[in-house]
Order: sequence, then structure tokens, then C-alpha cells
Amino acid sequence: MKKLEVITIEDRKYPKSLRNIKNPPVKLYVKGNTELLNSNIISIIGSRSCSENGIKLTKKFAKELVYQDITIASGMAVGIDTAAHEETLKQNGKTIAVLGNGLKNIFPKENIELFHRIINQGGLVISEYPPKEKANSNHFLERNRIVSGIALGVLVIEAAHRSGTSVTAKLAMEQGKKIFALPHEICDLHGVGTNRLIKKGAKVVTTAQDIINEFPLLTYKSMPKSKLRNLTKESEFRRKKCTNKKYNEIYKFIKEKPISLEEIYQKSNKDISEINQILLILELEGYIKKKAGGYKCILEKK
Repeated sequence: MKKLEVITIEDRKYPKSLRNIKNPPVKLYVKGNTELLNSNIISIIGSRSCSENGIKLTKKFAKELVYQDITIASGMAVGIDTAAHEETLKQNGKTIAVLGNGLKNIFPKENIELFHRIINQGGLVISEYPPKEKANSNHFLERNRIVSGIALGVLVIEAAHRSGTSVTAKLAMEQGKKIFALPHEICDLHGVGTNRLIKKGAKVVTTAQDIINEFPLLTYKSMPKSKLRNLTKESEFRRKKCTNKKYNEIYKFIKEKPISLEEIYQKSNKDISEINQILLILELEGYIKKKAGGYKCILEKK
């Protein structure tokens, strides 16, 4: 089992890129593979209340960047963060989770399993807060400067009009980091922030190669055609048995025919907010897909 370590700003393990930002953390509490702190890192960020398309795009870029030997960093929040960590682990890549709470007081609670998987699969979890420190909104804002500070650049998948994602991107700009953003339709509420970033000078990207080409010390490796084809099939999994009792209480209602959120609510004894959280996790884990008529289970194509 990995032990919790404390790395001070004078320590050789301390991330070089983080040491150069305004107001760097004096110490970091870390657990996992500390060698990742000075690897080639791209932070992937986006909304907690993300769209289905946002999840797909996060998985696409995480997969492509892992193939380029890039370490993926994010904040282990629900939504885009979780999708970035999950896909990186699925591709046997390396990921860093930056928390706004202590490492012995994990938030959100539904990501405790993800926390352990990151560490056990060669990743790293870091925080500037003492181990038992609870999460609060101020901590998340402070955490954002580390998410951007440890990275070569920041990829923004989705950002609403006012969001923590936009704050992180602003901090990254102030730190002199390269900002990459995905363009969205002008009426898409999930893309208001990304479109604004593009107007302010963020680089529009559609592939990982667009990101790699921005760094002279990195060389893009062409992906085999088989892997490129698989990028379009990431949501096509065989239906899996859900072993988590809490999640299965919702998953059991979802079949091949779409079922609406209202129907799930009527059949379960849980409140809407809890159902929404479970549905998001089931979607990220590849159990279900959100369709126009509701939610349906995912089946492997024959």
C-alpha cells in the first residue's frame, strides 16, 4: 500500500512548473507515483454538469494523449474530471488527481473507489491540504491554480458562462500556460466559456496532434488505424454486471429500451439528485447511454 508523503517546495520532487507560478503551495501531500510530478502533463478540465458529448470528447482526447505518453491531470470532480481520469486508467495511462480536500477525507464520496484505482494503477493524488481537511468551495478555487500550474497546457472541454472551469483557464493564462479549447455551437450553454476563451486567444483543437504540435520538445506519434477506428466506438460496450449495490438499485431499471428520469424516479426510493449522480457514474463507467428518450443500457455491436 502506498504511503502518504509530504513534499516541500525545496524538495527535488516538487514540480518544477508549479514552483514558478504565483503563490505556489509550500507543501504538497501526495500518494502514489511521485515521478509523474515532473512528467509531460496536460490538464483536462470541464463542467461538473457536463453533456453527453462532453464525456465522449473527454474520452477521445484522453485516449489520444495517453498514446502520446502524456500524463493527464484533473480535479477528480464528477463530470469531465472523472471521465478524464477514468479513460486514462482504462488506456493504462498515467493520471494525476488534484484535490481540494485532504487525502484522508475524499470528496466527492462516490469517487473514493476512483481515488484508490488511480493510486493502485500507477497514478498520483495530490493536495496542499492536511490529510483530514474537509472540502469547501474556497479550497476548490485554490486547487485550480495547481491543476493548471503542474501542466504544460490546459485543455478545456466544456465551460459554462460562470464556472470553476473558466477560473482555472484564467489562472492558466496568468501562469503563461498554453490554453486549448474545443469550439461549440453558439447556442450551446456548455460551450459559452470555451468560445469566450477562443476569442481571448485559446488555441482551437480537434485532435491531440493539435496539442502536441504546440510543444517543440514533444513529437507526435501517429496512431494505428485500428486505434483511430476504436475512438468512434468508445460507447459500444457489452452490457456488464453492475456489482455496486447502490448503483445497481438504479441500473436494474435500465434496459435496451430508453427509460426517462421521471420513470426511474417513480420506480426507485431515491431522490432526484442522488439518481442523477448515479446515472452520471453509470454513464461514465460505460453501463448506460443517455438518449433522447431517456437512458438505455449499452450493448456490444454484433
